[in-house]
Amino acid sequence: MRILAWNCCGLASARAVRALLEIQKREKPDVIFLSESHLGKVKAEKLRRRVGFDHLILHESDGRSGGLLLMWKKETKIVANDFSRFFIDVTVEDEVSWRLTGFYGEPKWDKKSDSWVQLRDLHGRMSRPWLVLGDFNEILYNSEKEGGVPRPQRYMQAFHDTLSDCGLADLGYEGDRFTWQRGRVRERRDRGVANGS
Repeated sequence: MRILAWNCCGLASARAVRALLEIQKREKPDVIFLSESHLGKVKAEKLRRRVGFDHLILHESDGRSGGLLLMWKKETKIVANDFSRFFIDVTVEDEVSWRLTGFYGEPKWDKKSDSWVQLRDLHGRMSRPWLVLGDFNEILYNSEKEGGVPRPQRYMQAFHDTLSDCGLADLGYEGDRFTWQRGRVRERRDRGVANGS
């Protein structure tokens, strides 16, 4: 199964939709998780049809920010568990039933802990193989940041502690080690983490 997770920073523009279609054509995912989609129900349904997927779960955007969207093809058996502005959590019915959570972390400094409360709560709901992917809006180490002032250790430690408490380990990456950029500052905010099973 191929899964695509992308913080698309809005799909209101034709350029962003073209970029998604190009990625989809190249990668041929069975499941797509989009954060910061900036879409309501009507536009999300239109996008689902345009990319050729059969099902979706949407947490609508709040005006011009936020919004989560999970789309999948009919050949993939997915059952919705729950969703919020932070996540879409589903069970994938495969040879082995496992859990997939598309995650978007709180971007505001004074509310970062809200993300970690949500992740710990999800951890406590069921035990099975679990993959969490998306934009956590945080880094684990200062080596995952280039430019700007160093990230305060307490923020990275809170993220590290949450992953540890949930039994989640980073799956690593290929390619550019930075997934986000603003001006001269680059960071690795996006990642996939999974439990041991």
